[in-house]
Amino acid sequence: MLKQKTIIFGIGVTADIVYDSITNDAETDIEVSAFCVDEEYYCMANKFGLPVVKFQEVEHSYSPEEYRMIVATGYQKLNAQRIKKCREVEEKGYFLSSFVHSRADISRTIRNSVGKNTIIVNNVSIGPGAVIGDNVGIFSGAVISHHTVIENNVWIAPGAVICGKSVVGENTFLGANCMLGDNITVGKNNFIGAGAVVTKNTENDAVYIIPNTPKYILESHQFVRMFGI
Repeated sequence: MLKQKTIIFGIGVTADIVYDSITNDAETDIEVSAFCVDEEYYCMANKFGLPVVKFQEVEHSYSPEEYRMIVATGYQKLNAQRIKKCREVEEKGYFLSSFVHSRADISRTIRNSVGKNTIIVNNVSIGPGAVIGDNVGIFSGAVISHHTVIENNVWIAPGAVICGKSVVGENTFLGANCMLGDNITVGKNNFIGAGAVVTKNTENDAVYIIPNTPKYILESHQFVRMFGI
């Protein structure tokens, strides 16, 4: 298999996840060659045994004609930082790769049509007829049901469930184990927190969060003694 030589932008936790997913997927055609990071955050020369270079100088060592890039940063400012960096990468002439893990439950048609700089790790399920846009992150245990549209720059945390024929607007964050009902449209720039349930259309810039489970009256040692745990 001819490998795509690829640079990961980022040295934080998202870059760690992406690197681990790629290197533990025996069927991927991506080969990670290096990491890069903005000069003001440059703090290490190597990561996982690979060179780390400054983004401002990356093209001098890794030509855009030979290497691709994946921007592996988080969802800060509703993905705005990642959007900005993707634009800067393309301005340097790099092709933005996507990574779809071979153990994600996705049809070949969808697998071959996801947008650029989209990351789909293992144990994700995506139903038939779904559309996945550019710069989307979908993490382990997420379920995207049939004929759902995920617009650009969306972050879908582990365990999130989106029922069929729904639309998730661009720049939206979906927290762990949240649930979206079927045939709804989530507006742009939404923040839907962990465990939230949304069953109706939402406006742009909406926030849905649920309160923490209240602390029980007993302390843990009292609780286990009372209930014989």
